[in-house]
Amino acid sequence: FPGHGDTNVDSHYDLPLLPFTRQRLDSLEEYPFREAINAGLSGVMVAHMSIPALDSSKNRPSTLSRPIITGVLKDSLRFKGLVVSDAMEMKGVTKFFPNGDADVQAFIAGNDIIELSENTERAIKLVRKAIRKHLVTKEEFEMRVKKILAAKYWAGLNNYRNVATNNVVASINRPEARQLVQQLSDAAVTLLKGNTTSLRLNQTHKTAIVAIGTDKITLFQQELARWYPNSMLYVVGKATPVNELNAMLASLKKYEQVYVGIYDTRTRPQSKLDYNLDIKFLIAQLAAQPNTVMSVFANAYTIAGLPGIEKSGALMVCYQNNDELQRSAAKIITGQMKPM
Repeated sequence: FPGHGDTNVDSHYDLPLLPFTRQRLDSLEEYPFREAINAGLSGVMVAHMSIPALDSSKNRPSTLSRPIITGVLKDSLRFKGLVVSDAMEMKGVTKFFPNGDADVQAFIAGNDIIELSENTERAIKLVRKAIRKHLVTKEEFEMRVKKILAAKYWAGLNNYRNVATNNVVASINRPEARQLVQQLSDAAVTLLKGNTTSLRLNQTHKTAIVAIGTDKITLFQQELARWYPNSMLYVVGKATPVNELNAMLASLKKYEQVYVGIYDTRTRPQSKLDYNLDIKFLIAQLAAQPNTVMSVFANAYTIAGLPGIEKSGALMVCYQNNDELQRSAAKIITGQMKPM
């Protein structure tokens, strides 16, 4: 809360800025929260973001903002559930509020639960001190405690039993859950450039299907190869030497059409791909060829670091590297589904 989708800074490393107007925030960022609250939402996590339209205090993260947490979330949106901070060890909050100041400011702002403090014992002492100084009223403090206790009773923690871990992975990844993830993925893929004609190339033509940023054949390639029988699969790893890149580029010029998948294989993807200049140049050269379709299985902001990619015949952003989104992209290209 109140919306982390349109930022290009990872709050694990710095404080993101949300520079939008109050009207924009109200109509877009806050919309899903408003709908969820009206439907009975029981918990909200607050992000570390600087949002001048909601709190003009310089470099104050939303997690530490009473105007945002108490004023907007609790009072304006009438949220009565648990308010939980994002991790309090992240640079987005500790950069400007070090040495435990972030913990006590988060408590004063209205958070019910402070997650992952840098130093829990220190945080408890500072919160107790804030209560003694009446920085939060006794009534408000007791109300927050009661909310947490009520949640614990709801979860059955008053009669705690160890959770059975047998088959827990299968339980989490049950067919219904996988089906929902695929449904969400199908609705997420965005066509930035092109149309159904420029996406669905001739099935009889000689086709190259290229994966960049990975060391193995991908599901996206395998799905497309089923529809393009006259195809060859190529893999370009991040460490592929330049002489091999040049040789592959020369080979690809023999194909009538090229599909390219661009992947971020890191455990924690970021807004910039960890590709060297040679790989980025290869992407630009491929995009400049006729009948090239690019699909980016990475953070949408990575596209800004790939100059020339906009010259491709069609460009889709698929947001992250997983099987579901690769299936979705293949379904759109092969006409089984319409793009967004």
